Amino acid sequence: MRANIIIHSISGNLYLIAETFTETLQTLGIDARLYRVSDPDLHIEANERTEVNEYYEEITSLPEASCRTLEKADAIILGTPSRFGMPTAEMKGFIDSTWPLYRSGALEGKLFYAFSSSSVSEDDGLRAAQGLYTWAGMMGMTNIPYSVYVHKEGEIMPNRPTDDIDFVAEHLGTAILAF
Repeated sequence: MRANIIIHSISGNLYLIAETFTETLQTLGIDARLYRVSDPDLHIEANERTEVNEYYEEITSLPEASCRTLEKADAIILGTPSRFGMPTAEMKGFIDSTWPLYRSGALEGKLFYAFSSSSVSEDDGLRAAQGLYTWAGMMGMTNIPYSVYVHKEGEIMPNRPTDDIDFVAEHLGTAILAF
């Protein structure tokens, strides 16, 4: 079973969550791989905000996701910050690039999960994740039956996410293996 985790991370919080997901899924025997979406302006944010600069190199060293990345996966996990209750423009640009996969039905039946972060509220993050679930539904994917995780920005994760993330990752992996 291959799970491709694709994120847009700015300050590093989603990167740290996705890294925990990747490690935990691998421990459970899932071939989990971590990717990023293109963000040509991340270097500008890194020059202006210390918290962005801290994880800039780790994030930009991740391979960039493509339609082929999605096609190779049995399970697709997307993570995005919320911007006004929607996925970021960078994540939206990535999912917009998948139109050919919609037309061909190439993602039908693949497993799907989304997580997000929000500096406003949990509801804001849930709305952003819901946008990703709407896309997955249009693509014919099967939702992994596990509740959406939303990280409330402002809860800085300087080194490693809390035990809550480990719990979510373990249960997400168990749900994936149940298929």
